Amino acid sequence: IIAAVSAYSFVLATGNLDFSIGANMGVSCAISCIAAHINPVLAIPAGVLTGSIIGLVNATISVKLNINAFITTLAMMFVCNGLTVMILGNGAMGAPIAMLKWFSAPLKLIVILFFAVGGYFTFEHTAYGKRLRAIGACPEAVRQSGVNVTLHKFMTFIIMGATCGFLGFISLIRTGTASTGTGSSLMMNALNAVLIGGMPLGGGPTSKFRSVILGSIIILIMESGMVILQFDNITTQLVKALVFIIAVGISFDRKNVKVIK
Repeated sequence: IIAAVSAYSFVLATGNLDFSIGANMGVSCAISCIAAHINPVLAIPAGVLTGSIIGLVNATISVKLNINAFITTLAMMFVCNGLTVMILGNGAMGAPIAMLKWFSAPLKLIVILFFAVGGYFTFEHTAYGKRLRAIGACPEAVRQSGVNVTLHKFMTFIIMGATCGFLGFISLIRTGTASTGTGSSLMMNALNAVLIGGMPLGGGPTSKFRSVILGSIIILIMESGMVILQFDNITTQLVKALVFIIAVGISFDRKNVKVIK
C-alpha cells in the first residue's frame, strides 16, 4: 500500500486524481503473467512498461486535451478492466511456480524503503516536489515563472502508472495468479490513505509526505482489524466507503469550490 500511496501523493499534490490505478495494476499483472510464461525475467519490464503506457495515455488526454483527470481516469478504469477480462478470458492465469520464490521478506523491505525514503526525499527536498505543490496551488503562476507545468503533470501520471505496473508484478509473485479481481481495492485504499493522513484533496503547498506514512499505517491497521473481526466483503466495502466520505469531508476545501451558473 505504501508504494501506491507514495506515487499517488505526487498526483494529488498537483490537484489531480487518478481513479484508474487499481485497473491499471490488474491489466499490468495480466501482461506481466503472459511475459513470465515467455521468460520470467520479462515479467518486471512488461508490467512496468504497461503501467507507464497507461499513465502516459492518462496524461495525454488530461493534460494535452485538457479533459478533467477525474473523467479521464474514470474512463481509463473501465478500459483497463475490459482489457483485463479480454486477456484473461474472464478468469485467471497462473504464473510459473518458480516465480513464487521471488516474493520474500527482504524484497518487501526493499520496496517499502525505496518508496518511503525515495518518495519522502523527492517530495520534500527536491525542486520537482516543490513545483508539484506549487502547481496544485496556482498552475498559471508557476507557468509564468518559467516552469514547464505540462511536463511536471505528465511525469506524475507516468510515475503513478509505472508504480501500478510494478505492483502488478508484485501481486503476481505474491499470489501466483493474475485475475480480473487483481487491484480491485487499490484505488480506494490509496485515496483513503492520503486523505486520512491529512493531505488536502486539492493538493497545493499544504501537502506533506508524512500524510503518506500516517495514512498507510492507519489503513493497514484498519484492514487488519476487519480481518481479525471477520468482516464479510460487503461490510468491509461499506466501512471503506464511510471512511472515504469522512476523509473527503475533512480534507475538502469548500472555500475554493467553483459554482457553475
